[in-house]
Parts: sequence; C-alpha cells; structure tokens
Amino acid sequence: MNKTKAWILIAALALLAVSLACRQGATPSPTEQPGDTLVTTTVDGLARTYELHVPAGISADKPVALVFVFHGYGGNADAARLISGFNRFANNNGFIVVYPNGSGPSADALSWNGGRCCFYARDQNVDDVAFVRQMVTEIEAKYPIDPKRVYAAGMSNGGIFSYRLACDMADVFAAVAPVAGSFVYEPCQPSAPVSILHIHGLDDDLVPYDGVNRVAELADVGFTPVEEGIGFWAAQNGCPTLPEVSVDGNVTHTVYAPCADGAAVELYAIAGVGHTWPLVQLQSTRIIWEFFATHPKP
Repeated sequence: MNKTKAWILIAALALLAVSLACRQGATPSPTEQPGDTLVTTTVDGLARTYELHVPAGISADKPVALVFVFHGYGGNADAARLISGFNRFANNNGFIVVYPNGSGPSADALSWNGGRCCFYARDQNVDDVAFVRQMVTEIEAKYPIDPKRVYAAGMSNGGIFSYRLACDMADVFAAVAPVAGSFVYEPCQPSAPVSILHIHGLDDDLVPYDGVNRVAELADVGFTPVEEGIGFWAAQNGCPTLPEVSVDGNVTHTVYAPCADGAAVELYAIAGVGHTWPLVQLQSTRIIWEFFATHPKP
C-alpha cells in the first residue's frame, strides 16, 4: 500500500469512529464553557450585571438546577459569593449559580426592590423581577437548565427580594430561602405553591425577628414579624395548621409539611445570632441546598 492510500484509509477510519460515537450517544457540550463569567445585560434601558458560576462537567444532555443568590443592601455579587460559599456546593453537586448585582447610586449602595424595602431600588421602582426573568431566559439559552429546579436564596435585602420572587415568579421558582430577611411585599398572589426556607437570628437588630424597627433609616419599611410571614406562606401553600417543632441547642426548627404539590415551609430561628448568614451556629448553605434539592416543582 502506498502512502497516499494509507492516509486515505486512516482518514476514512477516523470519520467512521466519529460517526459511530455520534450514533452511540456521545456526550454533547453546553454552548458555553465552565468557569466564572461577569455578564452585562440591559433591562428597561438600565445596564445590569450578574456573575455566573458554571462547574465543570455540565453536559447538554443532563439538565441541572439553577440557584440565584442575592446580596444584601450595600453588598454586591462578590459579597454574596463569598458570604454564602455556594460555589463549593455547585461544584460538588453539579448545579449552576448566579450572583446578580442590585442597582443604586453607587457601588456601595446597591439594593433590591422587595416591596417596602429597600432604598434606591424601591424608591426608583426598579423592575428587578424583569431583570430576573431576563437572566433566566439568557442562562437557559446557553445551558441545560431544569425548569423544575430553579431556586433563589438571599441575605437581608436579598432575602426580602427572594420573597417577592416567590410571589411574582411562582411560575419559575420552585423554592426560595431568605436569610435575615422579611416578607414585606403585597399584594402577594403566587400562581403556584413555592417552598419556603427562612433562616433568622433572634438577636437581629437590623431586620428584627419580631418586626419591631430598631434602625431609624429603616423606619419606613414596616418589617413583618418572621413568624407572621411564615404563617402566610403555610396557609398559602396549603400546609397543615400545626407545625412540627424541634429544638437543638440554640436552634429552633419549625416545619410545615406536607403542603400542596409537595411544597414545604420551614423556619430556623437561632438564639444569640444577629444579622448574618449563619455558618458557625448553623450550616446555612448546606441546609439551603439540601432543601432546594428535595423541593423541585412537581
């Protein structure tokens, strides 16, 4: 066999191997590569940004969960990523995390429009819900998102906004997890049950557990007592009237379940803890992810 015929044979065998791999269901790839990306988009003429974390191993033939993590007032996407530590859980469990940036007059005064709170986003009536819908659409266009497993967590003002998403985007979000937030949005008329996991320190003076304002700058918010908000969602989701309550050290865990469509409403109240995302007294991020993972849409 001369060299020309040999090369032709090698090329033919290579093409045959590729063809067989495709026929046998070779794993496709998502349209974007894994890693961390800062994305800029425009909503209502306003430039908005979000950080996207895509772990390695995402495959176009295997839909994955999408988790939003919203920072508190004055924070940003980087702060939400560092405080929550969600990237590690995404890497270990194969889901995508997005850390959006709020809006504000300066980089250190970003906020979310959660209803009665907070500041710039509320005062300017920023359409943060439209921003979230656009992010979902953009991310779904590039990655294999499971529409039954879209979730939101948030700290402080970000937790407050998570509650609003449960009201206005119940068609998208299966569950939300406010941390040190308050339910201050009305009217709330979700189109479907949304599972709720709330984590709150009993010594929180900024967003008080009992709803009593203790900070002059937040006097116009009118915080809802945490247990009152939980009661609303338990009734809204068709949960049992009486919850199961357990106490472990300084942590009281209240569970309303089972609720309609497999939903649940849970509250962790932690004595001796203030306005924070608890990781020492309670492994909040792990608990949130495990709650999300067990509460997809039906």
